Amino acid sequence: VLIFTTGIFAAPKRQETEEGLERDLAVSYLNRLAILNEVLPSLDKSSSTSNSKPKVFIWGFPGTNQLGYVDDLNSMKIYEAMKAHMNTVAGNEILVLYFANKYKNINFYGVNPGLIKTEIRSNFLGKESLKFKIIEFLIGLFTPSPDKYADKMLPLIFSKDLEKYTGVMFNRKRKAVVPSDGIDDEGYMQRFIDNSEELIQQALNTKNE
Repeated sequence: VLIFTTGIFAAPKRQETEEGLERDLAVSYLNRLAILNEVLPSLDKSSSTSNSKPKVFIWGFPGTNQLGYVDDLNSMKIYEAMKAHMNTVAGNEILVLYFANKYKNINFYGVNPGLIKTEIRSNFLGKESLKFKIIEFLIGLFTPSPDKYADKMLPLIFSKDLEKYTGVMFNRKRKAVVPSDGIDDEGYMQRFIDNSEELIQQALNTKNE
């Protein structure tokens, strides 16, 4: 089982990694694509002779009808925090659908936890700000804690019945959600992945200079 949960929110002002990537895109999406590109071919080969398929879970916000901005994934043309973050939302949903079509010996799942009290919003609101503390306090009053959420999700992750399906996405209540409208278009997904991999290659080139 591979589980991808690491993520942040884009900051009010554009942040950039030393490789020239918009920080939210790099942390919340591109690193997942880079890791998957490295591990999936060998995992697919080894699992072809196994009785059970490996499972890949990608946490994000699938099913929210966010397509991202495929021609400005790195937010170089116009920067708005939520616009930049929607690139990561779309990207993570596309990872599930794209790789589910590409690798038949591996099962892929998307997970939308909704609001959970964590520090994921600190980069956007400011970790020490009063606004952040108030919002997280209110979220904590009306939503499950991370531990309770994890307790609810663990049976799903290790369910044998889940192995019958791939490319499926779930909400916080473990109910399946439909893909975002238009995001499963093969042409659009391929453009999104191609542009993403181009950014990864640019980052690697920058790192090696």
